[in-house]
Parts: sequence; C-alpha cells; structure tokens
Amino acid sequence: MKFKLEFNIAKSDTYIEYGQTITSLGSCFSYNMIQKILKYKFHVIDHKLGSLYNPHSIFNCIKKSIQKIYYKSVLIDGMYMSFDLHSDMRATSKAEFNLLCESKMNILHQGLKKSEWLMITLGTAWSHKYLNSNTLVANCHKLPQKLFKKELLSVEFILQEFKELYTLLKQFNPKLKILFTISPVRHIQEGLPENTISKSILHLAVHKIIKKFSQCYYFPAYEIMIDELRDYRFYKTDLIHPNELAIDYIWTQFTGTFFNGTTLKIYTELKVLLKSIEHKPFNPNSDQHQKFIKKLLYKTKAFSDNVDLKKEIEQLLKLLK
Repeated sequence: MKFKLEFNIAKSDTYIEYGQTITSLGSCFSYNMIQKILKYKFHVIDHKLGSLYNPHSIFNCIKKSIQKIYYKSVLIDGMYMSFDLHSDMRATSKAEFNLLCESKMNILHQGLKKSEWLMITLGTAWSHKYLNSNTLVANCHKLPQKLFKKELLSVEFILQEFKELYTLLKQFNPKLKILFTISPVRHIQEGLPENTISKSILHLAVHKIIKKFSQCYYFPAYEIMIDELRDYRFYKTDLIHPNELAIDYIWTQFTGTFFNGTTLKIYTELKVLLKSIEHKPFNPNSDQHQKFIKKLLYKTKAFSDNVDLKKEIEQLLKLLK
C-alpha cells in the first residue's frame, strides 16, 4: 500500500562542492538550510542582514550591495532602522545604524564577489508600498497599516527586476551560479487563498527565470513540504513552519540533488565524525573515554585536510586530561 506519491528529483548537472563559497539571502526558511550547510562545514558568507521575503526587496538588496549604495534610516519608536531591511538591523543613533548597515552590506558585497553560489529563497509575492515615499518596502516595522498599500508583485515585474540584477551579477562575478528555492512557509497573515496566489506567482516567475537565464537552478523545497510532507506532524506547533524532522528530510533531498560523489563522500564521513564529537560520555575522565578522545582527535586532525575543523580540534583538546 502506498501512502504518498513518489517524488523523484532529477540530479543536478552542476554541483555544490567543498571549497566553494556560498552566499544566501531570502526568507526565514533559507536560514534553516544555511544552518545545515554551515553545520557540515561549507564556506558560507555570514552577512547577518536578516530575512527578506519578497523578490523586489531581495533583488534590491543584492543590487545595492554590489553598487555599495547603502540604505537610509528612519526613526521608529526610538530606534533607527530601514524600511528595506529586517528589524534586526537597528541602532539607537543614525550614525550607529549607518556604520552597521555599511558593514553588513560590505560583507555581502565581498561575499558575492568571491562566491560560486548565490542561494535565493523567495517567501511571498506580496509587498507593501509606503505611501509617503510611494516606494515598495521590505518591512513595515509594525507601523499602522494606513501608511501602506498592499500590492501583489506580477510575474512580469519580478522577471524585469531579475533581468536587471542578472546583468549586474554577471558583470560583477561571471562564475556565480544562482539557486532558487521557494519557501514552504505559508504567509497566512495575507490569507490562505492569497498565499496560494502569491506562491503561484513565485513559481511562475522562477520557472521563467530558469528557462531564460543560464546558470540558474531550482530546488523544489516547497513541493517536498507541501506534497511529500503534507501531514501536520511535519510542522511546528504553529502549523506553518517546518519542524526539524521536515527540515532534515528536505536537507537529505537537497544533498542528493546538488552533491556529487566526492562531496557526498566527504559529507557522509564528516557527519559520522561530528556525531562522535557531540557524544556525551557518562564519565569524561575515565581511561576508556580518554582513549576515545585521543583516537577521535587523531581522526579529526586527519580529516581537517578536507574541511575547517579548528573549532572541533580545540573542543577535543580541552577534553584531554
């Protein structure tokens, strides 16, 4: 008896490999995937600009970082922040905000310059226009809704904005490959029918981008979550966000799609090694455990030729008596 449809994802003809640099931007779901990539020792640019959800805001942030154009701040409830960035990007003075913004945007600039992969996770096609400036914003920062007008981005608008970004990116870093995902997190604040319309627009836009532009790829995280993992036991208690079990499954599908044989071998061996390092002994001072630590330290040092394990080596050294 079958309890779900089989969902076979075609193996990518272009791979993510150890030694490559990855930059990621987008919705909170991208954070889940990047945490996995970081855990298994890929080199990820940690710009800490926070989550962005709609294509306009994501593309605009990438453009501005390349051009070194920095966001202006506004004063909201005693804190300086930007309508174009997540509320995590805030400061108590305009000068402090400017320094913070320039620092993070410069990290993104340098990351995009040396990266082999740019991972973009789109969350929603809904955006808000700030009526005072008549511009689309990334975040309303809980200001009264009367100050904004909700707008649904069109497929054509998203394509045109990506075309401009793509031209800029290819001049800036010709080797860069772009991997799209669509977040499976439903934006229920807009309403469920509205969320479905939004995700449909994102799917159509990404489909056209993949067909039209070279070195652009798609990973179906949304389809895996919505179809294969459609049961609510794969969600957190809010019934919106994927839980750890779902994220682990999506990650496994991702590795099978974008890792080649060499990367998979290193990843598989590293996974076992890291699990051993995380082991909590009953008696850390016992002779048996000390022998285990010495043996594990030897393996870790040998494996560090493949990936950066300085942190783990230091951790093991502290356990030696």
